[in-house]
Amino acid sequence: MDSWKTLAAVVMVSISAEAMAWYVENPVERALSATTLFPTMVLGGTTAFTVYGPSMMKKAKDDALAFIGSDGEIRGAQFEQAVRFYRATYTPPLMNDQQLAQAISTSY
Repeated sequence: MDSWKTLAAVVMVSISAEAMAWYVENPVERALSATTLFPTMVLGGTTAFTVYGPSMMKKAKDDALAFIGSDGEIRGAQFEQAVRFYRATYTPPLMNDQQLAQAISTSY
């Protein structure tokens, strides 16, 4: 499943669970809980997206070097996963597989 769909599903489930299981009568307490809950969820989501991408690219470095060395013949599992992540993240891909392999091998 696409990472954005997963995040949307988690947010929707957590919002609906909060609405059903917890209701605050006091408007001041409601405002304080909303100002605490929303930034926490946003921070958690952005942290997950910024940590997941680079760590995947670091794991794909060996496979990217093999891809470059074999002139595209060898496509390792980690490199394939990085290519799929890149294509899902950037809708019109800005690089082909060879350029992505070179970027991974030089950057990570």
